[in-house]
Amino acid sequence: IVQVIVNIIDNALKYTEQGSEICVSAEKQGGDAVIRVADNGNGIADDMKPHIFEMFYTGKKTVADSRRSFGIGLTLCKSIVELHGGTLTLTDNVPHGCVFAFTLPLSEVTLNE
Repeated sequence: IVQVIVNIIDNALKYTEQGSEICVSAEKQGGDAVIRVADNGNGIADDMKPHIFEMFYTGKKTVADSRRSFGIGLTLCKSIVELHGGTLTLTDNVPHGCVFAFTLPLSEVTLNE
């Protein structure tokens, strides 16, 4: 799960402009822990959203794009979260940017009280 958080934050840092805000939050919702990483960058184009969790999908980057990746990070994140009984979603951050959120059943979370 730490790798999921690191990967999502790394993506936010790579794909938002200098000076953009990235907010990481966690809350308890019913029987789940919900972790969100929200940014106020340009967001993800609507035509890319259905493919964002597909293996090897990197969008419309050119070879000259220094942020180019192999397109496996979000796929692995989704698999890890699902193996723990949770879900990983992408939504728009209004007015711009995106929010990656994942849930984990509280039975998978160790609470330090």
